[in-house]
Amino acid sequence: MRRTGFVSGIALVILLYLSAVGSAFDLQKGIHGMKWNSSVSAYSDLTRVKTLGQASYYANTKMAYKSANQPVPAVYYGFYQDRFFAVFIKLRSPNQFSHLERQFTKKYGAPKTTRSPSGLTVHRWRDKVLDIKLKLRESPVEYKVAFYYRPLASWFNQDHLENATPEAPPSDSSSSEPAPNPEPLISY
Repeated sequence: MRRTGFVSGIALVILLYLSAVGSAFDLQKGIHGMKWNSSVSAYSDLTRVKTLGQASYYANTKMAYKSANQPVPAVYYGFYQDRFFAVFIKLRSPNQFSHLERQFTKKYGAPKTTRSPSGLTVHRWRDKVLDIKLKLRESPVEYKVAFYYRPLASWFNQDHLENATPEAPPSDSSSSEPAPNPEPLISY
């Protein structure tokens, strides 16, 4: 009887571990604890930083993220008509860019890549309900990544929405709390 309980316990631990590993990088459901297509009212830690028509951009000034062991300068969450449809992330370095490029290629396969004469390189991945765009602008140097929930974002001009994100990183001047320890931008 004890042996059966022990074996059942081990099987349960393995099952929980495998389900956690499988869902760690499941961007199909959402990102940073936020579910695609959910209402902004479900997230009390978000602060609106910009509105453009029916699209609003929010930041969570209580959270900090890192990628390639470096802090991420800014993360903005896009809501259209109160529904979560996109995340726009400004990256700090070429290390972050290449780290994400490797991770996305490993997970989703080779990207569709375009390069413009103006020095803009865009890598695109598409998977089920998600579009991912990883951008490098050569002059001035700028690195970005954007995630789009396609059922809401497919009929938007995505470039227009990306360019409308706030320029300055969010800050919470009203808070006397120290900045949080950065969490991984994406758990692999």
